[in-house]
Amino acid sequence: MIAFKSLSEILKTMLGWENKLKDFYDVAEYALQNEKSKKTVQTLRERHVNKLEILRGVDPSSHGKTEWVRYAPSYQEEDLIPVGKIRRDAEPDEIFEHLLDYESKLKSIYSSVANNLISRTQKELFESLVLFKEEQIEEIRHLAAEES
Repeated sequence: MIAFKSLSEILKTMLGWENKLKDFYDVAEYALQNEKSKKTVQTLRERHVNKLEILRGVDPSSHGKTEWVRYAPSYQEEDLIPVGKIRRDAEPDEIFEHLLDYESKLKSIYSSVANNLISRTQKELFESLVLFKEEQIEEIRHLAAEES
């Protein structure tokens, strides 16, 4: 388990994980040879960048007292991000599978944090992050259905 001492600390960590996903999109967009896969990654990347801006705008001080200690599932970034698992000739469904796995793991982390919080405003923040991940998962599934 990962112990966080402040809300700003966990938000910074989460933003780092979300930025790593953006980096994955950047590399995948450049590296993929399959034109259909490349377009799919471009679409997902654009959507992710828009959502990332929302996360960057979260102000920890607007969610009550920021000093707290709670636990979240212990993940290494290499456990979350599908780095090195996508081949240059990957098909869209393979990309979707890796992204759904990543997004589901992040949703699980956000949900775990929300379940351990006592402060109503902080709990609501993490519950909204869970909904945010659910939206991203649905967008990926929708695009996967269109590609099939």
